[in-house]
Amino acid sequence: MTDKYRKIFYGTLRTLAKTGIALLVLFLLCRRCTPDLQKAFTGFYYPVLLPASACSLLAAWLSAMRWRDLARMINIRLSGMQAFSLTMQGIFFSLVIPGGAIGGDMVKMAALTGHVRSGSRTEGIFSIFMDRVLGMIALFLLAALLLISGKNEFSGLEIGGVSGLLAGTVIWWILLTLCVSGTAAGILLMFHRKAASWPGIKKLLDFADRKSSGKISRILTAADSFQNHRKKLFFWIAVSIFLIHLLPAAAMVCLLSGIGVSVPAATVIRTVILGNIAGLLPLFPGGIGARDVVTVALLTAGSCPVEEATAAQLMATALMIIFNFTGSVFFILDRKSPEAE
Repeated sequence: MTDKYRKIFYGTLRTLAKTGIALLVLFLLCRRCTPDLQKAFTGFYYPVLLPASACSLLAAWLSAMRWRDLARMINIRLSGMQAFSLTMQGIFFSLVIPGGAIGGDMVKMAALTGHVRSGSRTEGIFSIFMDRVLGMIALFLLAALLLISGKNEFSGLEIGGVSGLLAGTVIWWILLTLCVSGTAAGILLMFHRKAASWPGIKKLLDFADRKSSGKISRILTAADSFQNHRKKLFFWIAVSIFLIHLLPAAAMVCLLSGIGVSVPAATVIRTVILGNIAGLLPLFPGGIGARDVVTVALLTAGSCPVEEATAAQLMATALMIIFNFTGSVFFILDRKSPEAE
């Protein structure tokens, strides 16, 4: 077996294994409340799927416009439709190939090369990287603020048979550490030139660069391309916090209302944001499984009945899968045009 086919074989095997794990998690999640779960689906008000789907579409469009603006900062010209098409292709492949969101970005980078001149391809890759960085900064910062403001809700959390204050406190600290670290890393990247003058930071960066075989230097070089556009970078971080990352929570509110359950907006926002962070775990395809468990646990801790919480999250997962697969249509219909504008 050649190296090429060996990679394809093991990549397919990993994807199938991850899919199996996700399906097993979903099965176990449904198993504990099957009869009541059927009642929740039977009484579901299906017209709310329209506004919930619209939230997904708007979030994807805003993400595409964020990336398009970042590309323009380094003289990569894409039309709005091209940016949206490539974004949807990345979303689709993040679900079906190994690597999750990173795998989707790799396909997006490859697809972008057909839309830009050969001399601009490196800059195009930089724009995709910075787009991912801004999204992560916004997500981790928002999650950290929500964790600090909602620590008391974790006292009712139950994970793996351990419930109450102990489980909630441990998970709260783990999540807060992750979110603060992620936010700090993103901000350090944006201001690495100034940070290099701080005691020990330059040595730390040099050490990390040696250990990563020069990858850190390439990442910092990519970040330097956007140093003259910090106001726009912070603008898109704000848009990501207050729109892109909150739209999935709005979709969840629609789904919960369709089941007939009213949950405080702050609880839903906190739940969905933290669920999306759990969805970053590379063990699960597209975050399916991890996101569901965390979302249901947090909704239940926030006084939502477990059957309704499970039904709403399963509906959200089904919508996400359907929406992600629409990206395959953009991949099939993609027409390369290096002279975009």
